[in-house]
Amino acid sequence: MMIRRFVLSVGVIVVAVSAYVMMQPEKITIIDNGVKIEHDTQADSVIEVLTEAGITIDEADYVTPALSADVPPERVIHIERAQTVSLQIGYGQMETIDTRERTVGDVLLRYGVSVREGDDVYPSVRTPITSGMTIRYQPVVALDLIIGDDASKVYTMASTVEEALREARIEISDKDTVVPALTAEVRDGMTITVNMSRDVVQYENRLIPFEIIEEEDATLAAGTTEVSQVGVPGLERTRYALTVENGTITNRTETDVEMVQTVRPQIIKVGTKVATEREAEFEAAEAPTETVDSTSPFREEAEIKIEETPRADDVLDFTSAKQLLVEATAYTNNAEDTVTYDGRVLTRSGYDVTDTILYEGMRIIAVDPAVIPLGTRVYIEGFGMAIALDTGSAIKGNIIDIMMDTKEEAVTFGRKPLTIWVIPKQEEKEGTDNA
Repeated sequence: MMIRRFVLSVGVIVVAVSAYVMMQPEKITIIDNGVKIEHDTQADSVIEVLTEAGITIDEADYVTPALSADVPPERVIHIERAQTVSLQIGYGQMETIDTRERTVGDVLLRYGVSVREGDDVYPSVRTPITSGMTIRYQPVVALDLIIGDDASKVYTMASTVEEALREARIEISDKDTVVPALTAEVRDGMTITVNMSRDVVQYENRLIPFEIIEEEDATLAAGTTEVSQVGVPGLERTRYALTVENGTITNRTETDVEMVQTVRPQIIKVGTKVATEREAEFEAAEAPTETVDSTSPFREEAEIKIEETPRADDVLDFTSAKQLLVEATAYTNNAEDTVTYDGRVLTRSGYDVTDTILYEGMRIIAVDPAVIPLGTRVYIEGFGMAIALDTGSAIKGNIIDIMMDTKEEAVTFGRKPLTIWVIPKQEEKEGTDNA
């Protein structure tokens, strides 16, 4: 009898212990947009767990497993949060969208846009999506523009023939014949003619890449570099004879090739001097006590962050250089004419121009980042190589501002049309192709 009572008592204890164990909360992991959260719960469903943890889910968010599902055996719940961004495609209205895509290129693909070489995308296709960001995409189309006896290939974001001619600074009178009509919609590969002509001469310019030469210099500290000569690409001009019938090019024959600008290599001095023990001690004593990011010449006061610090040895893709006709103005680094930081004059990207108008030997220009991304190298006919490191409230669209040494030089320069070539880095081109 006693044995029976003992067995019953043990059974009751086992049941009680099992019930107690089952009532104890178990740990579950919630990964909310990459943030790991540990939570103890007795809940059986995903929605119950998230409610207990005080986590709110919006309609555009994605939860795995689904909210109505049971807690998974591995006890891990993933939440992908939708980011709210503004999106403008072409000349359409700016739309506010919720997206879970990772990059700008992914968002554009989701809306049926496959970015082509030469298209204007801001920010770049590889930029990670953040809430509140604005994405602008504008396809660039190639046109053959024939004015009288002259022809040229232009790249434009205009939507009509009239806008394309205005952008190219072509004035149309009532006596002119324009084909297609001024109101016609621009399309890639279109030929626009003004004053019909059958025998036409067309010129096309092409950049020839320069070579980067590294030379050891025993006067520079080891690990340091210095640009002793800025590279200048060659400029090759090809002449074509065109036959035009009813506004369509029916024959195109190359007649002459002329080298307008000879190539000049870029020479970079590479330091080989090893500091003596005494010099090293002196440099260490003179070094600032504060932690300073010595890897970048751009200060934290930058109003517009540059994605990647440009380097003198960056590989440039001259074959993909985009030719643009821009309106050029001039400005200076005069402290009296701009905002200063601790007495120093900075570009909007944070580069100190108090004592220089150059970066790695290249002239600094202000641009519209939606047209020319900051950090991009630009070849300016008549000036040579320049680099986009600044912006301005009046610099919108195909306008650039060239930094000059003096105010007198800037005033003398005034405002004039210039032809420039925007030269992408090789990896940027590959990134666009892969998008």
